[in-house]
Amino acid sequence: MDFIQSQQSFFNHIKSKLSPHLSMVDEIAGLLNISNDSAYRRIRGEKPIGLDEIQKLCRHYKISLDQLLQLDSDTVIFSTNLKDQGNSSLNKYLEGILANLVHIKSLPDSQFYCFNKDIPMFYFMQFTELAAFKFFFWKRTIMNYPELSRQQFKGEENDNDIVEKGKKIIKTYIEIPSTEILNEEIVLVTLKQIEFYREARLFENKHILLKVYGQLEELVNHMEIQAEQGLKFLYNEKASALSATNNIYINEYLLGTNSIYVQAGNRQLTILNHAGINFMSTQDKNFCDYTFNNLQNIIRKSTHISVIGEKERSMFFNSIREKIYEQKKNIL
Repeated sequence: MDFIQSQQSFFNHIKSKLSPHLSMVDEIAGLLNISNDSAYRRIRGEKPIGLDEIQKLCRHYKISLDQLLQLDSDTVIFSTNLKDQGNSSLNKYLEGILANLVHIKSLPDSQFYCFNKDIPMFYFMQFTELAAFKFFFWKRTIMNYPELSRQQFKGEENDNDIVEKGKKIIKTYIEIPSTEILNEEIVLVTLKQIEFYREARLFENKHILLKVYGQLEELVNHMEIQAEQGLKFLYNEKASALSATNNIYINEYLLGTNSIYVQAGNRQLTILNHAGINFMSTQDKNFCDYTFNNLQNIIRKSTHISVIGEKERSMFFNSIREKIYEQKKNIL
């Protein structure tokens, strides 16, 4: 590949990362502080791009240049959402989730794959007290909000920005076609969190504790209804024209990793969970191809329970409800 072809390939790669409504010429001109005409000439390969300009574009678009130029390297470039601990961490985290979903939704023919080890936030955010508990747990135990260090959970989320971001995340997610791989153990993380707070006397009262258990059961019921219809929609509402397809598979022998793979045309994105609730993402082709092939292999060895598989679907969700009841009965 000669230099002109390499430069054109570089800009084609940048174009593949942009949302459809954005003008690449305007983006490049703005980032490099040059005229649109100069940006055009660089994009077409008529004017060589400088190393300082390549560096600036690679940093902004998180591009691995050695991968793009097909150099022999095992390096994979990830972007991450590492947040400082403190009382703004959750807001920033949710902002990142929402921005990613909005971008994914804007892409044509997007497909969203999840391999879960915990109940996805897209479900529990629809249940007021349960969502408030999960957020409280994250803020107090994982993000170390100092003002919560000696507080009990009172059953509500007082930050309206967090509540509103949660609503936007849910509404965006249900409009993106998805495939989810679940295991009966997905409920255990939340049950262990509830049990830990119960034993530590961090629920203000028994009524709040039972409310959280009850909403966890309602969440499982809602998941089952969605699986039966093969569509995503809001709790206590019916499927609408905006409801995206929801293919759910159950796998009895592999635990999930909370990993996400997105495909939209020739665009790919892999998002991995790490260090609690943080995530990191990459568009590296080799890594994304490997992730996709691995997911397809898992799906082939899983049971499809969306629309079809009524017996397997019923057994799966009944088993999850039983796990909740076994823990809940200790306080009844």
